[in-house]
Amino acid sequence: MRAPRLLILSPIASHPADQGNAARIQRLGAALMARGIRCEFLHCATEGSTPGQRSAMASFWHGFHEVPAAAIGEPSLPGAWSIDDWCPPALPEQFAALQRARRYDAVLVNYVWLSAALEGAGDAFRILDTHDLFGGRDAVARAQGLDPSWFFTTIAEERRGLDRADLVLAIQDAEAAELRRRTRAEVAVLGHMPPLRFLAGPQPHPVMPFGYLGSANPWNLAALGALDAALAGAPDLPWLLAGRVLRRGDLRLASRPRLMPNLADVAAFYAAVDCVLNPMAGGTGLKVKTVEALAFGNPVLGTEDAFAGLPAVHPGHRCSDVATLVMLMREYRANESFRLGLRQASRQLALRYAASLAEAQDALAVRLVALAG
Repeated sequence: MRAPRLLILSPIASHPADQGNAARIQRLGAALMARGIRCEFLHCATEGSTPGQRSAMASFWHGFHEVPAAAIGEPSLPGAWSIDDWCPPALPEQFAALQRARRYDAVLVNYVWLSAALEGAGDAFRILDTHDLFGGRDAVARAQGLDPSWFFTTIAEERRGLDRADLVLAIQDAEAAELRRRTRAEVAVLGHMPPLRFLAGPQPHPVMPFGYLGSANPWNLAALGALDAALAGAPDLPWLLAGRVLRRGDLRLASRPRLMPNLADVAAFYAAVDCVLNPMAGGTGLKVKTVEALAFGNPVLGTEDAFAGLPAVHPGHRCSDVATLVMLMREYRANESFRLGLRQASRQLALRYAASLAEAQDALAVRLVALAG
């Protein structure tokens, strides 16, 4: 039996995996290739690409292709983008040309705003990896006091994009339930978890008790602002800050955390801190920074929103707000039993979630193998 052939389309480069969406794309590809699926990658270069990125992607995937992205204009709907506003008009035919030449058994499109490409998939099985809910996403942001950013559309337009697929992938259970209300396509849950690094052996000795790693998206900036305000009068709770958020020139933090700029590898951050913080309020999708910290074996303190989509039970994984999180930071410093319990609960959660994810990856691979006959 020949290996199934899968074409993966993404507006995000899979390399380097220095942000959550790239990490998910790369990790899913690695999981499927390890299960015998032949995966090719089509990069619609929304953010451009460097020679180094193209070389890394060409080395990783069984085949690599790249097309330019379209310029993004004004929304074509009143107050929202239509489902195809961010999709290059030529992409469906470029997709179709690859399908005619390569004869893929299945295609997987990342993000609903590129779903028009599925119309060029011919007789291939059509998979859409949503990553997030984008219908009504602007209202979710405004409810948190944030300006909506990146792509958002109406629920009706999102439904039009979702219905182009045979199988829609949700990143967590709550979003799967909502997606089933929005589309007639089959919906399955397929989460994300990096490799469990803590299984490799003893961890480095940390130099800081707490740390936060984040990009500069509005959700992270709001969470960081709340954490900074709560820690401004708490010199007994020193913490480390790292990530793309440090690229902002206007960042002013009253709590004066130690900074870790120019982070080349996130492993250095997780080695430097003991307990990882995620004070996220609201948001959608799976919080990749939470699962990444769990995978490295660090104990994690976070809000309920930070653990959305994960089977969390420990009080440190279900803080109602930032004030509660700070209270448990003090408990963590003062109480060895609490520290040990949080570390154990974090690692047990990582193991349970990784096992369920492996089952979902197995199930997807089985379906792809069946397509190849």
